[in-house]
Order: sequence, then structure tokens, then C-alpha cells
Amino acid sequence: MKNLSTYFFIIFLAIRVTGQTFSSTDPDYTMYVQAGEKALKAMEYDSCIYYYQKGFKIKQTSYLSTLRNAACAHSKGSYDYRDEQLKIAFEINWGGSKQIYNDYDEFKYLRGTDFDNLIQELYERSAKASGVNLEMMEEFETLRYEDQRYRQQMRNYENGSPQMDSLWGLQSKADSKNTERIIEVIEEHGYPGKSMVGPGHASTAFLIIQHADLEIQQKYLTLITNAADAGEVQWSSVALLLDRVRMREGKSQIYGSQLTGHPSQEGYVFHEIENPYQIDSIRASVGLGTISEYAKFLS
Repeated sequence: MKNLSTYFFIIFLAIRVTGQTFSSTDPDYTMYVQAGEKALKAMEYDSCIYYYQKGFKIKQTSYLSTLRNAACAHSKGSYDYRDEQLKIAFEINWGGSKQIYNDYDEFKYLRGTDFDNLIQELYERSAKASGVNLEMMEEFETLRYEDQRYRQQMRNYENGSPQMDSLWGLQSKADSKNTERIIEVIEEHGYPGKSMVGPGHASTAFLIIQHADLEIQQKYLTLITNAADAGEVQWSSVALLLDRVRMREGKSQIYGSQLTGHPSQEGYVFHEIENPYQIDSIRASVGLGTISEYAKFLS
């Protein structure tokens, strides 16, 4: 099991990758998009496009899969098809498409290419058309980076090491500054969700509050819950925050997202789950994958 410092970083990643769910429950769809992803990473671009086209005949509502297909089309030289797929990806979720492109390692080879320029053009065009607060959206890009900046580096060190202690000192200062700013934004504007800062940063305020003191988490939990009900942020974010608050209050968790130290040996275990026998259906209700998939990701 990864150390606890790394776990805090993982909780952010869990929002978008842990226990992956698919746009369709059709097993053929799952098979095709998984094959397409594998082909992309193997640089087998003809096969990649073939598999995604087969999958998209069943359903095409995943901007991640659509973006992967566009990357394959670009690498193959099928530029008209690439442009078509990019347009679809940004229509599904323009903010999410840009965020995935920035964050996922599989797209790094496209940096500095025409594909990179197209992503930026579509992002700027979509942002202007959406009516979001562009200045705040840019600020949230910095806030999100600072939230993860040192946590990512912590993956390389053990707890108790001088490097880890130094990184935690730096991250604590960043967290304090980020939290102060997010509270200012919330008090003035309400929860800064997708209509304010775009879908790519709808969870940024949640992420910073997730790393704040308990009393701040408690204070804004209802606000974030209401934002999720209004479609401003994903319900999976609420689930993570609710579990974190309940664990820190000494209560059992609902969605099985939180780990705690093993009571008798090194390592970590899931904090007590309120309804363990229904946990997969409970997680599915907020868009999270199965608990076994989550455990596998954390191992």
C-alpha cells in the first residue's frame, strides 16, 4: 500500500480514474474502448481508430475516449477525422477535454504539435462561448497546480524522511493560502462550479476544501452538496468529502473512499464502511467504480 502522503494525492486522481465507469453497460462497448486505449498506447493507430469506431457505433458520450480517438487520427495523419473527433469531445465536455489533455501522460507526445494548438483553440473558443469567468478560470488553474505541486513530489519519498518533512512544510503553506482564497471566492460568489469556472475546474474548490481543516470541511459540505445537486460539480466529489468529514468525526464512511492506518501493523486499510455489503451499488450511485477496483488501484 502506498504511504499516506501519496494517498492524499491519489484521492484527487480517484475523482477521475479510480474505479473507471464506462458510458455504456454494453460489454462490447467496454471491450472496444479498452482495446482502443491499448492500441493508442502501443502506437497502433489504425487499430485504435478501428476499435473506437466500433465502440462509438454503440455510444459516444465519453470525451476521454473521443479525445484518445482524435489523438490516434492525428498520429495516423487523418486530419479531417481528427478535427471531427475533437469537436465532439469539446461538445461533450470542453473543460474536461482540456484537463485530460493536460494531465494524462498518453498525450504528452502531442505537445508542441498542431494537435496541441487545436486543443488550445477549441478551449478558448468554448470558454468564451460558455460565458464563464475567464479570469477566475485562469486563477483556478494556478490554485489547482499549487494544491498538487508538492503532493506529487511526495510519491518519491518515505514518511519521516527529511525530504518528506520539507515537502509537507511547503504544501501546508500552499494549502493555507489556497484555502483562504477559495473561502473568499465562496463567500462572494457561492460555490465556483462549472458555470463559473468551466467543467474542467468545477472540482477545484472541492479539492482545496478536501485538504483543509475539519471545521472548514464541515462548514462547506452542505454548500458543495447543493452544488452537486445543481449540476455544478460531480457527486463523486461530494462523496469523497463526506467520507473524509465522517472519518475525521469518528464515524463510519458511506462510499469507501478513505483509508486509515492499520491498527496492529504497518500499512493502511479502509476506514469502517457503514454498509459494506451494498458498497458497490452505493458507489455506483455517485459515479464511482467498485470497491475492489479502487483497492486494486491503491495497491
